[in-house]
Amino acid sequence: MVLNAVDGALTYIGLKTSQMVELNPILRMMQPESVLFIKVLLSVLLCYIIYKKGLMRFGRKLRVLLWIVVIMYTSVIILHLFWLIPFLF
Repeated sequence: MVLNAVDGALTYIGLKTSQMVELNPILRMMQPESVLFIKVLLSVLLCYIIYKKGLMRFGRKLRVLLWIVVIMYTSVIILHLFWLIPFLF
């Protein structure tokens, strides 16, 4: 959830400064503010679902899937940082 929100913030900065292009074809058609809103909204919804249902009730397969998603989002954030660090400094 946190990684998705960080991805949203970094994507917003990258889009507003023209340092990156959104690769998701659906999000590419939207304004940077809308992309940020959707990413934060998804994070909040996921947080709510986990809070209400409890992560342990989802089972082992979903926990493995969540770890895969964490690894993917971490990779995306590292990629964002490679694009943005030269721009920020």
